[in-house]
Amino acid sequence: MYANSIDFAETVKRFENRFSKDSECTNIYASGSTSSGIYPIWLKERFQFTYVYCDMELVSTKKGWTTIQRRMNGEVNFNRGWDDYVRGFGNPRGECWLGLENIYRLLRQTAKAIEGEETSITTPDLGVGLEDWDGFNTFLQYRIKWFGEAQTNYYLHVYFLNGSECFRGSPIYFSEFSTPDSDNDEEEQSHCARENKSGWWFYGCGGSNLNAPYPKSKHPLNLDDLFYEGMFCLNDKESALRYVSMNLYHTKT
Repeated sequence: MYANSIDFAETVKRFENRFSKDSECTNIYASGSTSSGIYPIWLKERFQFTYVYCDMELVSTKKGWTTIQRRMNGEVNFNRGWDDYVRGFGNPRGECWLGLENIYRLLRQTAKAIEGEETSITTPDLGVGLEDWDGFNTFLQYRIKWFGEAQTNYYLHVYFLNGSECFRGSPIYFSEFSTPDSDNDEEEQSHCARENKSGWWFYGCGGSNLNAPYPKSKHPLNLDDLFYEGMFCLNDKESALRYVSMNLYHTKT
């Protein structure tokens, strides 16, 4: 019995060593897979793969971004409850949400800095891509300071790295995640997720919501649809958002 346990442990170790290079898209790009597409990501703590879209061309100076969220045509319903947002939903080839637990595990295995350790080997960047129906677009980069576990309602804290000056005041603050059936925002008189029909890191009911209902092409930018504060500055015609994505990049330090 003891010998079998040793054999099993060694098998697990060999298996994990085999797939450790597939821990995120930056490593996949570095290993020679340079085409954007769907790749299996090994989540060590869950001992399973999850399939993600790796964008190898998103930023010319940083190759290998892991897409954790994307909206492009409204084909996927994002007005969902807590369990769906924890598990993830959609199709990585199109509209998708990777899942809060998958995001947390992915960050945990590659970026110890988010747990406050001084000797981290990586620190993750969050890239937010935005494009409206008039063709105005931008790409913003944030550093993830903290991404909490389930007990913190997947608390997120980021700070601005670079992008258009219109967005220097980050509309993603330091917030717990809320869904229509789980109210964790800072608004005492409102339930932002229920009012905005989506799950998101609501500090208040404004600022940003990239999981909101998908807008019609002629709609103006407003809080009821996909919204990101700063787009008013980028395009004074206030056109609705057509395409949004959230992506992770792991920078070696």
